[in-house]
Amino acid sequence: MKKLLLLIVLTVVASVSFAQVTPEAFIGMLPAIPTNACSMKIAEHNKYISYVDSVLQLIGIEQERRNNEMNANADVTEKQVLDNTSKKFGLSEEDMKKLQNDKGMTEEEKNALINKALQNSANISLDEVKNLDKMDKAGQDSWANAYGTEKMAEAQANPDNNQKQQGKAKSLYELTTMQKHILDSLTAVETKFGKQFADLDNDPEAKVMLDNIAKLNKEASDLMGEGDNAGMNKMSELNSEKEKYCSKYTPKYVDLLKKYESYTKSCLPVCYRLENISAQQTQLQTGVKMKQQPGLIGIGKVADYLHLLRGVVKYNLIKE
Repeated sequence: MKKLLLLIVLTVVASVSFAQVTPEAFIGMLPAIPTNACSMKIAEHNKYISYVDSVLQLIGIEQERRNNEMNANADVTEKQVLDNTSKKFGLSEEDMKKLQNDKGMTEEEKNALINKALQNSANISLDEVKNLDKMDKAGQDSWANAYGTEKMAEAQANPDNNQKQQGKAKSLYELTTMQKHILDSLTAVETKFGKQFADLDNDPEAKVMLDNIAKLNKEASDLMGEGDNAGMNKMSELNSEKEKYCSKYTPKYVDLLKKYESYTKSCLPVCYRLENISAQQTQLQTGVKMKQQPGLIGIGKVADYLHLLRGVVKYNLIKE
């Protein structure tokens, strides 16, 4: 059976290696939540968990492939960012290399480059910035008013560029606000689920039942080989208590799993939106369009669900 499962996994890997693998593809591989978790025998249990693990393995392969692809493009992306940054601050390629590796630079050389960047990007000098710390509040206010007047004059002289910069700043603000709202929403839902799963695992009644099961298990072991039916009766009592434990907590876990499965499926469009926002932010900030396949966040969400799905049989303590 394990060899057959491995063959299936390898076949799927081979088939998806030539195409982009989406979160929806992994959703299609999800096994149904078992309705007979409390009656599963060990072979059936192992088969189910092995399949869940095989899908998790495929997800791990896809995540690694995507990360390797991003790393392969990292040098090109970094160069594009540096090129755009150098243009923004009016620095040469040589200047940028010096700033990246400033160990061999003197303090004067560093200050000269910083001063050059400030002059080109904001039309202020490093000395002006340093002098601001020495001014009193009235002096700082006077400098700020003069600088503001200068910038206003520049905006009036070049209204198209000013409008473009304002539009860029507004877009970046809106994207950041939307990103925070989405992240906060996802975190709130997942935190609530996490608490519900934790409350189920930490139920005081569950501890009482498990302590009783451990006590019965010891008593049954001590009575084994006595030659009468006392050991068998105690074992029957033990199995009955295990069945009560499973019947009490598995339906609750399954109910939470069903809700989490629905959440996982419904959050995928939101995850795509989150990736799109991140890409737009990067492009606005650096001028570089990232080459990244969408779906990585969603694939992670499917993996999170699968890890929870592995626990669906954990309340079945018999599995013989």
